[in-house]
Amino acid sequence: MSVKRAVLAVLIIVGLVAGYFLIGSNSSAEASQGKKAPINLSLDRERYSPTDTMVLTVTNNGNETVTVGYPFELYREENGKWVKVNVDLMFIQSVVQLEPGKSWTQKVSLSQLKLSSGHYKIVKKVSTQQMTLTVSAEFYIEG
Repeated sequence: MSVKRAVLAVLIIVGLVAGYFLIGSNSSAEASQGKKAPINLSLDRERYSPTDTMVLTVTNNGNETVTVGYPFELYREENGKWVKVNVDLMFIQSVVQLEPGKSWTQKVSLSQLKLSSGHYKIVKKVSTQQMTLTVSAEFYIEG
């Protein structure tokens, strides 16, 4: 009987964690329904030249403080799949505590990344006390 309870407890916890993760990383679906995702990553534009500076904003719409840092991952869409782009940059290893209702901006010099034309996605990790979430935003490089 205690084994069944333990398995049930683990399944409930996994379900809650998975649900919270999906809510936190699926900002576009919630935005289309008029709801705000707990953590949102947005860009100042959708289209950039290879020499532009991108301004990204992380917004904490949740009700607990989150931690975000400078590192990011970059993906390029190739044949309908996201392929990781090697970002040969050194990042500042400091973190920002982002209180509920607050935003934080980061500038990214695209000229340092030497990107060719295409469809990209930038991904950042945001941590709460319980877990780490990923948020992303898509953009295009033209020219």
